[in-house]
Amino acid sequence: MPIKPLLITITVGFFVLFFGLNAFVKTEVIVKEKLKQVQVCNEPFSEEALIEAIKLMKFEHPHIVLAQAKVETGHFQSRIFLENNNLFGMKMAWRRPTMAIATHRGHAVYRNWRESLIDYALYSAYYVQEKEEHEFYEHLEDNYAEDPIYITKLKSVVDREELEILF
Repeated sequence: MPIKPLLITITVGFFVLFFGLNAFVKTEVIVKEKLKQVQVCNEPFSEEALIEAIKLMKFEHPHIVLAQAKVETGHFQSRIFLENNNLFGMKMAWRRPTMAIATHRGHAVYRNWRESLIDYALYSAYYVQEKEEHEFYEHLEDNYAEDPIYITKLKSVVDREELEILF
C-alpha cells in the first residue's frame, strides 16, 4: 500500500478510535460540503481571493476568520505563511482530519493557501461549530491563542478594518 493512502487510513482509524464514528461522520459531512464549494488549486494568493473563499465556505463568523488570518500572518508577510502556506499558524493536527502534509518551523505545511483554509474549516467543524460570536472568541482565547492579548488584537483588526461589512 502506498504511503499516502496508508497515512489517510491510519489518520481516519485514529480519529474514529478516539472520538467515535459519529464525530468523524459529522465532521466529514461538513468538510465534504465545504470542499464542494471551494476548488483546491494553486491559484496565487490574494486577500480578495481569500475573502471570496471564506464567503463560499460559509464560516459562522467570517470576519473573525479573516482577522485571524491577518493577525497570524502579519498581514500575509510572515515566514510561516510564505514558506508553509499556513494562514492560521496551525500546528499539525493529531486529533482530527487535516489537510497538512508536513511540519516546518513547528507549524503545519500546506500545498497551497486554500488547503490551509480548508484545514481551518476542519478545525472549526470539529471544535467551534454553532457557537455565538462571544463563545467563539472565548474558545479561541482558551484553546487556540498563545498570545495573551490575541482576542484584543482580533477585535482591533475587525473594528479598524471594518471586516464585518465584507461579509
